[in-house]
Amino acid sequence: MNPVPFTTLAAAMDFVVGDRNYPLSELFMKGGFIMWPLLLLSIAGVVVLVMCCFSTRASAVLPTKLVEQAESFIRKRDYTGLSILCKNGDSCYARVMLTVANFMLRNPSAQFEEVREIASAEGGRQAGFLSRQISWLSDIGAVAPMLGLLGTVVGMMKTFFEIANGDFSGGKQRIDMAGGVAEALITTAGGLMLGIPAILAYVYFRSRVHKRVGDLEAAVTHSVSVVATQLQKPRAGAAGAFHEEELPKVPVDPTSLRDVRGL
Repeated sequence: MNPVPFTTLAAAMDFVVGDRNYPLSELFMKGGFIMWPLLLLSIAGVVVLVMCCFSTRASAVLPTKLVEQAESFIRKRDYTGLSILCKNGDSCYARVMLTVANFMLRNPSAQFEEVREIASAEGGRQAGFLSRQISWLSDIGAVAPMLGLLGTVVGMMKTFFEIANGDFSGGKQRIDMAGGVAEALITTAGGLMLGIPAILAYVYFRSRVHKRVGDLEAAVTHSVSVVATQLQKPRAGAAGAFHEEELPKVPVDPTSLRDVRGL
């Protein structure tokens, strides 16, 4: 593997002041112990970002093919098949309809209002799952600048304690003091560099989740309406079926018959 592109990228990310370059590794070490929690937060942020990318896909929330297959089972009143289909489908819609199918299997005479409440409760749970997941980005975006500010405050306190103890005097010492203040501000810069992208990612995924949840609500409402239509229809053979074997058999007395041949 050619290391030149990586070396070029690392050089481009250096902090340049005048004629001097400050590598990121050097700035990280100068930032103090607060830089380590910021590093852990940055790793967590990347993991959450990848999770949000996968969990908010259209196929992970509302796969079109699964919706069509589910409504086909509903129209046939095959709730066992619907349950098996949704159990094998890893999506928010599948989990909602799995709850509906299992409820219908346990309660064949359920009313539409009950089915609607079950679907609404599970749909709200799935929407809450998506919202909680992206809220982690908001949490990281809020905590990272606070950690950076804490590191700066600690560094400034250390610098001013040294001033109070008389460690800084003369021109060279004042330059050293300015360097200490600059090092203290590294953590604030690090926290902002982590917090701003996290907040921007949260804003993007929030709008994406709102769209996915709206589509999910529309699809579940339509599917539950199909369930309601099927509940209103009588089952085949349950009404209007009149079989000959169900007729009462009345014995006939031959002596009661009148001879009408002469009429």
